[in-house]
Amino acid sequence: MDKMKKVGLLGATALIGAGLAALSEDRIKECVKEKIEQGAMSKEEGKILVEDLVSETKKQRLNLEKNIIEKLHGTIQMADKELENLSDKIDEMKIQELESELEKMKSMRKAKN
Repeated sequence: MDKMKKVGLLGATALIGAGLAALSEDRIKECVKEKIEQGAMSKEEGKILVEDLVSETKKQRLNLEKNIIEKLHGTIQMADKELENLSDKIDEMKIQELESELEKMKSMRKAKN
């Protein structure tokens, strides 16, 4: 697989993870704000809860990104290996075809003589 495509794929994965984290952080803040407005917790408790949840969300996002990148990397390596094997097989087939053609030409030459 082309190196630029690999980098693009990994970069897209990181951006998706960052986008999900941003959405999660906004949602966490929104939920905590509602709880503060309802009187279920103080602003200080809300602030601490938001920090804890955002921190945990970021850790989970990083772990998810790491796992996705590792799996993508493994898949890319397998695809590269398969491509290399196919290329080798094609080369072998071409060699066999050329050898066959050469034998036919030799046979034709002997038949003429």
